[in-house]
Amino acid sequence: MQRHGVPRFRPMAIASRHASDAWRDRYRAGNCREVGMARHAGLLAICLTVLTLASHAGAQDRSIALILDASGSMNASLASGGTRLDAAKAAVGDFLAKLPPPTRLSYRVYGHQSPTKQRNCKDTELMVDFAPVNANRDAILAKTRVVKAQGYTPITYVIQLAAADVAREPGERVVVLVSDGKETCEGDPCAAAKALAAADAKLVIHTIGFNVDTAARYQLQCIARVARGTYSDASGAADLGAKLGEVAAAKPPEKQPETRTSITIARPQPGKLQIRNPDPNRSHKVTEAESGKQVASLSNLGSVVELPPGFYNVAFGPVLWKSIEVKPGETTVLDPGVIEVLNASLSGHRVLDWETSVEVGKVSQTGRALTVVPSTFTVTFGGAEWRQIEVKAGERKVLNPAVVVVKGADSRGLSLVAEDGTLAGKISSMASTLPVPPGKYTLDVGGQKVPLDLSEGQRMEINLR
Repeated sequence: MQRHGVPRFRPMAIASRHASDAWRDRYRAGNCREVGMARHAGLLAICLTVLTLASHAGAQDRSIALILDASGSMNASLASGGTRLDAAKAAVGDFLAKLPPPTRLSYRVYGHQSPTKQRNCKDTELMVDFAPVNANRDAILAKTRVVKAQGYTPITYVIQLAAADVAREPGERVVVLVSDGKETCEGDPCAAAKALAAADAKLVIHTIGFNVDTAARYQLQCIARVARGTYSDASGAADLGAKLGEVAAAKPPEKQPETRTSITIARPQPGKLQIRNPDPNRSHKVTEAESGKQVASLSNLGSVVELPPGFYNVAFGPVLWKSIEVKPGETTVLDPGVIEVLNASLSGHRVLDWETSVEVGKVSQTGRALTVVPSTFTVTFGGAEWRQIEVKAGERKVLNPAVVVVKGADSRGLSLVAEDGTLAGKISSMASTLPVPPGKYTLDVGGQKVPLDLSEGQRMEINLR
């Protein structure tokens, strides 16, 4: 029954989602304005309540497991000032402020409990369990403020735990992983993500690469691709906050109704794995990602191999290029990089993974180039280090160190000390030449401190009389 053309309402029905959906369609913003103009204050309030309920309906059905990287590399400085961790902390605050209050959120951090040298591959903690964001926002902010970056990056282990955390939640289940690096522990995160997505049809994993190199981006993109998610690059606090907001608001792909009445079953086709410019001094073992079983080898003599579809790892000395997906009927191409050191010393220079300090190879006078997974490295020069050397896919990164030559030094040698107090090396009558990274040094000549400001490729000759 109606009075004066105005429909009668049942207030109790508004609390139900069915009522919300019905009234949302009937009373959109324009209709609310019409009601307001008609001065039906009670009806206007009800209409606005319906719209509010409808706008939060999706948030109530969404649970987000947020994962923050606090590995040692997050201490790296940004060009804009502060560290990566500082920017990530600010982004978490922005993210929380933008989430609809009913959204259920949990907060997990990894790499914050153990220093890198401990190589702790279980270093993760569920800091705050699931609750509506308006209820746990303060707890998340408090936990974020005290986080310190120091450890490893156990991505495989962490996404498995996060998937188990969110599996208890109803509705849409989302994992958002923020990382500035690649997996540094056992396991293949892409293969793990694919298995998790197959086991839970409502699970979506989004990834955000924060100032990542090629290897990390490749891995994070793969995780998102196989787990119905999206990948985004971010470079600063505002950028990271915006990307977090985008992935949190992203809707899962709609499942299309099945209309086929017949299907075609294709016979399984193998794929191919190819490597460009393989290391001339060593072969690259190809292993199954899950079992670790060697299935092939790549080298100058055979740079292409046929494989069953799946995920594989390829060895570059002691380091693995992980999460390599071979698809049926397609060729996956690996394009490694090369590090070359000019004027290399006879004793050689160790090439280290920048994040973990694990040695990946060595260059010297007799072999001054090394084929590597596209990533970020440190190269040692005696006690000195040339840090954060990013090598991109297909790139030949040539390091041209400064060279200090001392003529007239005795057999005891002269100490060359870097600005941070590190002994770069000694120059003597037996070894009168020392290559070093560009920077400021002090040469100790019989107690006399001689300052040296060396640029890349500079040759500094010192004559002692």
